[in-house]
Amino acid sequence: MIEIKKYLLIFIGLTTFWGIAKESPEAQVTYTIQSKSAKANDTIHYGFEIKNENQVAEIFHLKINHPRTLACQYMLSDSIITIKPQESYSGKLQVIISDRMPKGGKESCFITIENELGNRVETFEFISVRAKEHPFLLVTNDIINETKEKVKNYPWAKANLDAMLKELDVYKVPERKIVTKPRPVKVWSSFNYRPNDSEEVFRLCLAWKLTGKESYKEKAIRFIKEVCDKDEGYLSIGAATYGVQVHEGNFFLHLAAACDILFNEPEFSAEDRENIEATFRYYLELNRKHMDPLGIMNHQASANAGAILSALFLQDVAEVEYLTEADGGMADQIGKGVMDDGWWFEGTANYCYLVVQRYSLVAQAFLNYGWDLYHRRFPVKFKSKDFENVKEGFTGMKFDNWGPVTKNTIGLEDMVTPYIPFMDENANVVATNDSNLKTPDPFYELAYRAYKLNDLAWVLSKTKRDSWVSLMYGVPELPEVGDPRTASAFAPNVGLVALRSHAKNNTPEEQIQAYFKYGTHGGWHGHFDRTNMIGLDRNGHKYFGAEMVWFGYGNPGYKECVQTSATHNMVIVDGLQQEAVPSKQTLFYKGEMMQATVVETKARWRKIPTWNAEKFPPWDDTDYDGDFEPILQRRLSIVTDDYVVIADYITSNKKHNYDWLVHPVGFQTIKGAKKKGRLLDTLSHKKDSPYKYFANAQWYNLNKGAVVEFDEEGNKLDVFTLWPKKASALIADYPIGGKQRTMRNNPDRRTYGVRVNAKETEFLHVLEPYKGESAISKIEAKNSNELVVYLKDGREHHITLGNLKEGDVTVNLDEVVNDKIVRTETTK
Repeated sequence: MIEIKKYLLIFIGLTTFWGIAKESPEAQVTYTIQSKSAKANDTIHYGFEIKNENQVAEIFHLKINHPRTLACQYMLSDSIITIKPQESYSGKLQVIISDRMPKGGKESCFITIENELGNRVETFEFISVRAKEHPFLLVTNDIINETKEKVKNYPWAKANLDAMLKELDVYKVPERKIVTKPRPVKVWSSFNYRPNDSEEVFRLCLAWKLTGKESYKEKAIRFIKEVCDKDEGYLSIGAATYGVQVHEGNFFLHLAAACDILFNEPEFSAEDRENIEATFRYYLELNRKHMDPLGIMNHQASANAGAILSALFLQDVAEVEYLTEADGGMADQIGKGVMDDGWWFEGTANYCYLVVQRYSLVAQAFLNYGWDLYHRRFPVKFKSKDFENVKEGFTGMKFDNWGPVTKNTIGLEDMVTPYIPFMDENANVVATNDSNLKTPDPFYELAYRAYKLNDLAWVLSKTKRDSWVSLMYGVPELPEVGDPRTASAFAPNVGLVALRSHAKNNTPEEQIQAYFKYGTHGGWHGHFDRTNMIGLDRNGHKYFGAEMVWFGYGNPGYKECVQTSATHNMVIVDGLQQEAVPSKQTLFYKGEMMQATVVETKARWRKIPTWNAEKFPPWDDTDYDGDFEPILQRRLSIVTDDYVVIADYITSNKKHNYDWLVHPVGFQTIKGAKKKGRLLDTLSHKKDSPYKYFANAQWYNLNKGAVVEFDEEGNKLDVFTLWPKKASALIADYPIGGKQRTMRNNPDRRTYGVRVNAKETEFLHVLEPYKGESAISKIEAKNSNELVVYLKDGREHHITLGNLKEGDVTVNLDEVVNDKIVRTETTK
């Protein structure tokens, strides 16, 4: 039997980074730069090393596979080599780029290394590229010329450029400094650059190309030289912004785009260009350490996008392919992170937009280079239940995707449209999970340019078109299109339902728009709020949002308050936190008189995690009590032209405190209630209860239900508690986590709650949002399943709810005038 000799093959590159290409018990192969670019007829040099790990000398044969099929000329320094024991041979591959290759075209050369006995063969690949001229990343010379014409002929484009120049005239390139501080519980050093500083510098480059004004270029050149200084720049510290992947990715994405425009300018010496390339190589080295098949999240997606543009700037096609196909790369991020309904799994409009924005820029860079990502499809992949540094269920979080899977591929086109059904009349996406209300992102300009969909044009019509993306890539004229999101809609994976009233004489602003939640948790950024009413809009006013209170990520209140069930409009069990489990929608109805949905979950409840700065992540976690049986929660929601009906059914194997909570602004009065006890400084003093954040709590007794009135600067909300008739009620101050910013941390927000202690109960409420005078005269409910709404214009709505306990829920609505039914509607 022939013994297989052991030897080590090492490919040497120009930096200290080693990427493992292949590994077996017999040999280990590593390399750094697998791909380079050069102009036609210029020469590329690759170096490699072979080490003999045996105790006897070895003879190796080196050859280029199928050289007659290759366009470029390839020459090896040697074809037969002898290596003594434990010594190494350094070889060279020389490549002369062919002018028969197109610019941006690539060619692979495979080298076979075989030992003398012929019983060990290794094959390795080098990818050589015929270089494209800069710029080719986020802009090209053709795009620049197109923009100049646009500015000449279209006032909106000229106004866009004028505003950008005004901002850049006063923009000061930040001084490079090192800062060291805890973020949030570990301490590390980084430069003090903001994540968007490189985008500002990129805009300086655009301003120079569009105006020829040298001062813009001078600022950008100075910034790039400081960042890429080989002794005191990024190479010395490895963190440009806060050292967090999401920010580093954005920084390097736009830094690459800026360098792409300026790379051949005479202000850069040959050494400067070497420093620039070395800086990007180092970022790519550090990025590889973060790539992980479990690391699907906006942070890693942003870092991945920044790395892809960095590699494309270097025209390192091998690295681009790695960043696309390797574990944790673009195919993983899109194939695992984008759900069947098109939503990014974190379910937050801001982070959804962040990921789409990053990959839209990658798609445009690819298109500029000659590749098409806009229409590429990626295989749908299974998303793990775990994250890279925590197991499923840590602090209650879930990282997998829920809901139906009907597609086997996913692409960018699926990612740009799914948010539109959940926008308001001004194209703002409803706030969910860790997100505030999200205005349209400039990626819609790229999306419309690529796909020409009317829905995208409608979104753009609601924007100022004042971004650099609009300036460079916005189509000159948008078509006039109708509002695509006036009807009710749902998305089954993210689990959002939008119910919109249907009155034909209503403007979009006058519609009642109510949003409900039942879907995928969202990992680090998920909230524990299945069955929650996340939004209620009317007359252009937002009554609620997902972040009505906000503590920063490094604050105890983030997981102890913001994400908890208690800060949401839903039924809370024993002041605990709801388990995040796959939930379902069992009814969705779009009619003329009413819109309706039923969402439900069956979950356990647990204590909240509590802050511990000595840990990373900084939380003391808990678990569910062993004997805690899952509790069924079912919520029926009905939207009419005048009001919203919410009916809840909740049941368990034993008694619990069920708290029906809603959190409007501007408490005025509570009618039908009698104070019980003194004013409490806080709703709870327990460390592990979210109720400790609710101050100035007053309990009441209800005997015949209640009507609670709120008024937020003329935007009124009346909340009718119809069932149970007898219960405890409370009014408390909603938590405040810092400074007020739009909907966040409003000191006038209050919590209204109704408490029942039981094994099984039903709640029945009507919410009327309005301006001016109420449309409702009175409401009567003899039980939890029948109500009559008397309207001031003489109409009566007789509503019957069927099977709320059983689950196959039905709703019948009769409109009665002068004791005659004039309209009727039943859910199907």
